[in-house]
Amino acid sequence: MTFTPEESAEVKKQIIAQVEKMPGENNKALVEQINQLDDPGLETFLKQNNIDFKDGQLQQSGAPSEQSEGLPDKPIFESIISGELPSYKIAENPKALAILELNPLSKGHSLVIPKQKTSAEKIPKSALTLAQKIGKRIKSKLKPDDIKIETFSFQDYPAINIIPIWKDKQLEKTKAEESELKKLQKKLETKTRAKRQPKPKTENTKTKSNLPTIRERLPY
Repeated sequence: MTFTPEESAEVKKQIIAQVEKMPGENNKALVEQINQLDDPGLETFLKQNNIDFKDGQLQQSGAPSEQSEGLPDKPIFESIISGELPSYKIAENPKALAILELNPLSKGHSLVIPKQKTSAEKIPKSALTLAQKIGKRIKSKLKPDDIKIETFSFQDYPAINIIPIWKDKQLEKTKAEESELKKLQKKLETKTRAKRQPKPKTENTKTKSNLPTIRERLPY
């Protein structure tokens, strides 16, 4: 399924109209996430929710289920972790993923997402450690006056905000340009170091050369 820019805008408009009718305190944040989806992300969202777009209208495809009766059925963070939704990854460890916020409050605003859904109170220590590491890297590369690190939940999925703060700039959520996100990703991403291979043991040739040579004695 390939969308024209007009179709993409119409799909998002219709999805958002449904989301805004749903109960829930996180609808505003969900609307922002839907607005920033690119075409592949939008296609994935529709497939996850068994939705088709035909003749200019969203239509439920297949048999309705408990998950497909409402929007959305799967937390967006879970879709990012599984790779179903695109993201700008800057670091990763076995327990968590660090990505750039697509609608940042300030330049370099990043998120650390645990790879397993849990409560905000039970975020793994390795995720918190990764957040501290990203905060230090942002401080080093972007030179903000301060870094704010805080936990939150979205769609019952926890994450950690890493927000750079400049004294002369107000925090204001804006949609980041793709080119800017790519530049920041290149500047902030951390490379995973390859494990050092143990050096092969070498024989001590000096010791070996000093050993007596035993020769077979020929019979007379």
